[in-house]
Amino acid sequence: MRKNIPHNNVKHDYERVLREFVTQLKNKLGDCLVLVYLTGSYARGDATDRSDLDVFCIFNTIDQKVLETVGFCARNTSVPFEELEINTQTMSVQEYLSNTFDNWSEHALTELTGVLLYGKELVPIDDIKDKISDVYKKELVEVLMSIRHYICVDKPKEALTHERIKTYVLKPLMFALRQERFCKTGVYPLSIHDLRDSYDDENVTLVDYFLDKEKFEADIELNHKSVLMELHQLVQQLIEER
Repeated sequence: MRKNIPHNNVKHDYERVLREFVTQLKNKLGDCLVLVYLTGSYARGDATDRSDLDVFCIFNTIDQKVLETVGFCARNTSVPFEELEINTQTMSVQEYLSNTFDNWSEHALTELTGVLLYGKELVPIDDIKDKISDVYKKELVEVLMSIRHYICVDKPKEALTHERIKTYVLKPLMFALRQERFCKTGVYPLSIHDLRDSYDDENVTLVDYFLDKEKFEADIELNHKSVLMELHQLVQQLIEER
């Protein structure tokens, strides 16, 4: 995990809020608190004023006191919860290390994207590229199936708004592409612009459609079926690459 929170162009002092939150947890729960780390948009450096602080909290045990204390600490910082929400996920050490909670802990991905706020990492990752490759290809399959849905139901171009496609196709695709870049280049692009710069082939179109609403909507207006098939082809190629 990284040690430093990247700069985010937002109005609130999010680093102070995180320090306050972690300090309260330590003071109230003591040795029960094992690990706290930041994920999501603030950990990537592309948060907006509408973004939440996504924080994972790992404890020796989980009980009512722990859960209620986490909620109290999240709601009592120098910035009102309604203005900057701390979106917490809590697990015990046993849960965090178990296969049952794999979909939540995502150890390999956390190693790339997480920012350590307290404690030390619990899981050494030796074959991180192999594990990340498995993750991103599964995410690409989800994106591919969404594109196929739009093609199969023959959605009219009026329904293929940038907002809709960005939410259900392009945004999850950007997460998968970051991981794909790490596996191919050894560098995990934190910002969307770094992600775009990392491509020098036709896959740059995937990022351009995410970034450029006008380009996407113009291409949809011109030939929406061609746009969907282009997305389908590019994502399918990424899945099939070895």
